Amino acid sequence: MSPHPRSATVRPSPEARLTEVFPQVRQYLAGLLDDYRPRYAYLRPTLERLVTHGRRTPLECALPLLVHGAVEGTLEPAVPVAGVHALWWRAANTFDDVSDGDVGPRLYGGDPAAVMTAALECGYALPLRALAALPVPGPLRERLTADFLDGWTAACDGQVGDILGSPTGTSPEEVLTVYRHKSGSVYAMAATMAARLALGADGADDPRAAAWGEFGQAVGLLAQFRNDEDDLRSGHNEDLGNRTATYLLVHLLHSATGAAREQAVELLGRAADSAADRRRLAAMMFDPDVLVPYQRFLADVHQRAHALLDTLAPASPYAAPLHRRVDDEVRTTAYAVAPAGPLGAHCTLPPGPAVPPGRAQERTGQKV
Repeated sequence: MSPHPRSATVRPSPEARLTEVFPQVRQYLAGLLDDYRPRYAYLRPTLERLVTHGRRTPLECALPLLVHGAVEGTLEPAVPVAGVHALWWRAANTFDDVSDGDVGPRLYGGDPAAVMTAALECGYALPLRALAALPVPGPLRERLTADFLDGWTAACDGQVGDILGSPTGTSPEEVLTVYRHKSGSVYAMAATMAARLALGADGADDPRAAAWGEFGQAVGLLAQFRNDEDDLRSGHNEDLGNRTATYLLVHLLHSATGAAREQAVELLGRAADSAADRRRLAAMMFDPDVLVPYQRFLADVHQRAHALLDTLAPASPYAAPLHRRVDDEVRTTAYAVAPAGPLGAHCTLPPGPAVPPGRAQERTGQKV
């Protein structure tokens, strides 16, 4: 026997593996941009600036990598899908910043008109070029491309519905359809593509890919609700000032009756010009009678996401990070955090990151 016993090999944790693969996504995107040299001399620098400095979104890389790992056991083959997902979000966040009026003389360090043009390439043509180059069987490549296009079109439909929607003329069910399209479909696209790629040649028609898409849509819904509440809890109340038809606001307007509804409509009418009225309207949205049904719906979506994971990846080490990310999307919502008032905490999730004293909690990267 050797006097020096061999040390046991310690496998890196799933989170450590994820951290190791993130740079590969950046390198992959850089390679895609290099293919634009020297033919597209005007587009490439602006496109590169957008990819490098554009607004990021949580889970844009982690979700497809982790789904692939949960299905097949490795992360690296999903790098192209993570890249495509990240490109989509760079473009979507650009359009969102412009539509919300969050643009000055420079956008991400560049000319806003040039960046907007580059965003079209970033969110559509460049991802399609990436998918066309994947070294996979033709039928699988076609299904992956269809997944991307279906997600793109559904997200555009949802975004247009969000822009045109009126809080007083929209039902809660219609808002949910908008949310499923503008946010849920994008996460569903990423999860479906990653699962389909992991399933290999059989992934073109495997129903498990659709089930992973359902999981992605649930995560996207939770992310949208969390994003809405980030704005309310920050005290900025931008959505109320913009008269955005968020689910909680529309739910208030449809559940309130008599004088309460009249007051909510009056406050909404003055919200664009009055911070005090925005605060009063936000307080009405956190009334227990409004909040309890909303919390119940959040709980259903949250639990459905966990149940899908338990079914699709019961033994995978990459399931645990996915479960944690599902919880992260509700950790700062009314489902987990007791608002001011008598309602009390609704679940036992630990609190999210602390907000430093004197600094308002900001919204996350996802703002669409």
